[in-house]
Amino acid sequence: MYPENNHTNRGRNIAIGVVVTLVFAGLFAGCIAVMMQFVELSRNGKLDRWLEANAEDETDAFDYGYYDDDGYFHYYGEPEQDAGFGYYGEDGEFHYFGDEKEDPRERFDRSTHDEDIEGYATGEYFSLPADNRVDGLAYSVEMEDKEYEDRDCTYIYYSYPVVSGDVPNVDYINDVICEEWEGLIDYYEEDYRGGLYDYYGSDYEEYGYSDGIIAEVAGNIAYMSEDILSIVYQETVYYGEYLDYETELYLYCLNFDMKNGQLLESTGMLDIDEAFVEEFRERSRKQNADSVLDYYDDEEIRDYLDSAYNLILFYCPQGMEIGLNLDEGWVTVTYADYEEYLKSF
Repeated sequence: MYPENNHTNRGRNIAIGVVVTLVFAGLFAGCIAVMMQFVELSRNGKLDRWLEANAEDETDAFDYGYYDDDGYFHYYGEPEQDAGFGYYGEDGEFHYFGDEKEDPRERFDRSTHDEDIEGYATGEYFSLPADNRVDGLAYSVEMEDKEYEDRDCTYIYYSYPVVSGDVPNVDYINDVICEEWEGLIDYYEEDYRGGLYDYYGSDYEEYGYSDGIIAEVAGNIAYMSEDILSIVYQETVYYGEYLDYETELYLYCLNFDMKNGQLLESTGMLDIDEAFVEEFRERSRKQNADSVLDYYDDEEIRDYLDSAYNLILFYCPQGMEIGLNLDEGWVTVTYADYEEYLKSF
């Protein structure tokens, strides 16, 4: 059976068709009128003036910057350098590595409280930086300073002593002295940068370029005699993209027996007990004008004093400097009477 014919919607469909036809006819006529207007303006030489009068201000869409030919967005007032390749300084301002007016070492100029404590002015306390080299010994020490740069995101400045003279194992001594700054460079090249390549893959050049290290490894001669040579590296390292991920401040100490040409082990030299820990706290409050050790209990401090990683111990003209490398940085105390705290063997 065929379906029943039904023409009840025929009139409505015809009306809709007429309306649609009229709409398209109006749009077409409008386009023709616009085109004729452009043709007329062009014939009269008025087209350029009309476009200028009716053009939108380009800064309306991006009133804070613009896109360059490579498709990168630049903010107005931004220095004409590669955006993103720098670091935020302690003043909160962004500094570009490529800025010729900026020396990366300026970031390491940190104020200290030494001048506010009488013991530093009188020479009672040891302070850094130090150059306590002595002439007329069987050996001499010269200071070397060098720089390491890789791309625009990593800069390492290091200074270190070079020993020469009539002492045993002088080559071994110099090798040990260089191990600290060499280790930092090796860490960056093999582990840190290698990790970036593993993370970013083939896109490292594009996405990992601003992730690096800026560091200072400053060697100091803390003490020098016929028997003992004490070297202290004062180290500051900034890690991460824009160097904002992590900051490390610490001291690394080397004490050499110059009669035998051997490195002395710092751990095990002191007789550390509860009384030593308590006195260490009190001396630190007096010398450093702070209570950073209050964040650690006696057991933690004692463990740190027994740790080769945390313990700071080196000879100085005032006697011996004893301290700790902590998460917040380092703290040291000058012991003129250090011999009272040495273990008896």
